Amino acid sequence: MKRLVPIGDRPRLRDAGNRRVKDVRGQSTFVLEINRTPVLAFDATSDRAARARIREPWFIEELARMRSNGRLVLGPNDQCRVRAALPTEMAAVSLQRGLDGARGEDTKYAFAFLIPIDLEPN
Repeated sequence: MKRLVPIGDRPRLRDAGNRRVKDVRGQSTFVLEINRTPVLAFDATSDRAARARIREPWFIEELARMRSNGRLVLGPNDQCRVRAALPTEMAAVSLQRGLDGARGEDTKYAFAFLIPIDLEPN
C-alpha cells in the first residue's frame, strides 16, 4: 500500500487579518502538492482533516491509478504535502462545486484537479 508522507512544516491558513479563512459551510480550501506540484484542491474543516483525507486508502488508490499527460499522478516514492489554497485554487473548487451541483451531483466533497487528468481507457 502506498503511503502519502507530508513534507515540510505544518501549513497555516491565514488571511490578512490573521484569522482562519473559511467559507459559509465552515470549510477551508487546501491543496495537495505532489513533489511540489499543486495537483488537487479540496475542502476540509481543518488542516488536520485535510492531511487525514490524503492518507485515506481510497484516496491514495484513486490518485495512484490516475495519469496526467501519460505519467502517474502519484507514484510510490512521491512526496506529498497539504497547504492552504491560493485564491485561484479556492475559485477552482468553488467552480467545480457549482458544476457538480448543476449536474445534480453531491457537492459535499467538492474538489478540483489543478493538472490535466488523462481519460481512462474504456
